[in-house]
Amino acid sequence: MTTSQPLDLLPDSSTAFLSPYLPPSAPSDRVFVTLTYAASLDSRISLGLGQRTQLSGSESKCMTHYLRAHHDGILVGVNTFLADNPGLNCRYNIAGKSAVEASPRPIIIDPTFRCKIESRSKSMMAAASLEGKEPWILVSAEWRNSVSPSDLVHIQSIERMGARVIPVVGLRSDNRNESWAAILKSLKKLGIHSLMVEGGARVINDLLCTAVDDINGAKISPVDVVIITIAPVYLGKNGVEVSPASALDNLYDITWDQFGRDCIMASFNKKLRADF
Repeated sequence: MTTSQPLDLLPDSSTAFLSPYLPPSAPSDRVFVTLTYAASLDSRISLGLGQRTQLSGSESKCMTHYLRAHHDGILVGVNTFLADNPGLNCRYNIAGKSAVEASPRPIIIDPTFRCKIESRSKSMMAAASLEGKEPWILVSAEWRNSVSPSDLVHIQSIERMGARVIPVVGLRSDNRNESWAAILKSLKKLGIHSLMVEGGARVINDLLCTAVDDINGAKISPVDVVIITIAPVYLGKNGVEVSPASALDNLYDITWDQFGRDCIMASFNKKLRADF
């Protein structure tokens, strides 16, 4: 089994740019959420549904792996998992840490277990090669309670290989933006204090428009930081678009930097939302 090559280290100026937006070293009472993705100039993240599209240049790809090294978990939706078969590990060389220790926990939102993950999936291969961690698949508790015999056999098989299929009460397949509170609550109980959300479009759009209750009962966005790679290309009107259902103007302390050919926007996301 081949070993992935480590990525070049970012220059000090780039790590200094990212430093204010990294998760805090001490965990709080809630999950710190970083939303990050690569988009074209026309706000598309792929050429079409199910089409894997490379947007990030080598420098911004290195940035992505650097961010992964600073989060406990990395989350994608099942559509992205099926389209891209991502490894969801970290190839950035962190001093004093092995590849497994530096890698976040892969987490897949998959209410009805469509991913059918297997040993040949890149995330499972990364774990088998000690280059990453075994994935967790979040399924609907309702679905898990009525799982078919064939799916149960599949679940038992992948769990013997180290993956986990985790039922989440409140996880819905029809309206995910009502499920984020349940997802984050479950992940917090499982020891995930910081979460990097990478896609796809439905996950991003839902997360940007959702709100959860904080400890005081106020409605807040679950997103703490937004980091977007903007590639100097257009993908056209048939591309998969990141465009939330409602207008949003809640970013602050916005900074920009150049990573190779790409432009990076980093910002904090205002917690308190007057429109909820």
